[in-house]
Amino acid sequence: MLATTAKQVGNGHWDALRKCITAWQRRWHQGAIAGRTGRMENNSVQTTSKSLLETRVIRQGRELTRAALGRNQFIKAMFSFPAMCVSLMVAVLFALSVRAIGEPDIWWHLRNARQLLEYRAMARVDTYSFTANGAPWINHEWLSEVPFFLGFKSLGLQGILLTYFVLVALIYLGVYYRAWRGGANCKNAVVATMVSILFGVVSIGPRMLLFGWLCMVVLLILLDRFRRKGSGIWLVPPLFALWINLHGSWVFGLVVLATVILCGLPQGTWGLVETRRWAPSERRKLLTASALSCAALLLNPFGYHLILYPLELLSRQHLVTSEIQEWQPVNFATGNGKLALIMILTLLAAALFSRRKWRLDEVALVAFALVTSLTHARFLFFAGLIMAPILAPRLTLFPPYDRDSDKPLLNAAIMVGVVVALIHFFPSSERLQQKVDAEYPTAALNFMQAQNITGRILNSYGWGGYMEWRAPELRPFIDGRADIFIYNGVFADYVDATTLRRLLEVLDKYHIAYALLGPEKPMAYLLDHVPGWRVIYSDKVAKLYERQSIEGAAGPGGK
Repeated sequence: MLATTAKQVGNGHWDALRKCITAWQRRWHQGAIAGRTGRMENNSVQTTSKSLLETRVIRQGRELTRAALGRNQFIKAMFSFPAMCVSLMVAVLFALSVRAIGEPDIWWHLRNARQLLEYRAMARVDTYSFTANGAPWINHEWLSEVPFFLGFKSLGLQGILLTYFVLVALIYLGVYYRAWRGGANCKNAVVATMVSILFGVVSIGPRMLLFGWLCMVVLLILLDRFRRKGSGIWLVPPLFALWINLHGSWVFGLVVLATVILCGLPQGTWGLVETRRWAPSERRKLLTASALSCAALLLNPFGYHLILYPLELLSRQHLVTSEIQEWQPVNFATGNGKLALIMILTLLAAALFSRRKWRLDEVALVAFALVTSLTHARFLFFAGLIMAPILAPRLTLFPPYDRDSDKPLLNAAIMVGVVVALIHFFPSSERLQQKVDAEYPTAALNFMQAQNITGRILNSYGWGGYMEWRAPELRPFIDGRADIFIYNGVFADYVDATTLRRLLEVLDKYHIAYALLGPEKPMAYLLDHVPGWRVIYSDKVAKLYERQSIEGAAGPGGK
């Protein structure tokens, strides 16, 4: 019995011990699992932190790499072969600009701008000459005059040179850009732009029309952009609002805009000529922009009178076209005439040998440019702007530009040389003044002021504006504002005097007491050999004649 009881107790203890061991094993196993889980979580956190750090470092590295590549690409583009070619083109423009400081009309433009800025008043009647004093006058280039005057006020003659050099550079950079975007490689684009520059040589100088041609280039770029991307057309109306206050060439802008719109109305192909019809949405945008552009022309100080001014001038321009050289037809015996002939032959060759399609608007614009430029040499500049970007993609003078064979260091050296040359050869104000004194009667005007001469003066046409700027108390007979003198008959009388048909009669008609003429002028030769006139001042530039019998010749104060 005791044995049985002992056995039962032993079995109970054994069962209890076994349960305790099982429970301990379970807790240990759970603890081990929890420990492993904790360690795994710690490892996971550490791994995640490490991964985030590595990702951040990789991202920053990629950004730095992209920035470095961007800088390298920018540096390569900045010192690429096309950029070097453009710098050489700018150097050519600078060389042409330096020699053209003596533009006859710049002087009365400076006086206009000075009056506007000092008195806040727009000139509406003539107060400069004695032959048109008080006559109504529209200064249709008033806004273009302001930058030239501000340049002169800041840097003197250097400021004038810098102003029109920047204008010319912007114009021809725009021509090059259009040629390149039109499909020409950089070499052929530069050649075409250089031809355009040669066409524009006649107008490179301190001339207000440069602002007009810059507006033309901007208009053409906007129309190109609209054709490619359908955007940019809403900048055209503000452009015309600015343009009409800068120069009368806005009329050409309307012709170009109308030509582009009309040539996009049909659809078809005629040999190498093709046209694509504007989509309805494109047509609506173009017509709306055109209507707004016409309305924007009224945003000027003279209202509708300024819009009618070019038409009125054209209706009375027979004397201008017959007597002023730049308004005459192109003479193929001159350098510009030969260039025009070369351009015409190049057009014919491009039409015959290039298989590239011509858009209908390109054909129409080339025809318009040729007609206007051959009729009036003044518009050779316009012809170059229109035709160079059209011809450039059809030229195959050079192989395409190979970026891999570029030499950035050599290009950079050439570009630095160009910049150094521009700085070194930029003329001083004294040198520019010497150029002016070699073309205009500075010394003669000083003599007249010293002698207190106040009688009426017959002057050479190109000197009137300089007299108005340099010696405003000496009112000239005529200046470069041809329109105001055409309207009252003074221009016709001046032509008769210069051609010696009615010189003596004109001198008596206007009671002329003095004549300020170039020594080589026919009028000077005649006055040297007729009684009643004597030379009171003479130098290499000018001769000043005085009427010996001045009865009835000198009006009070030269008025």
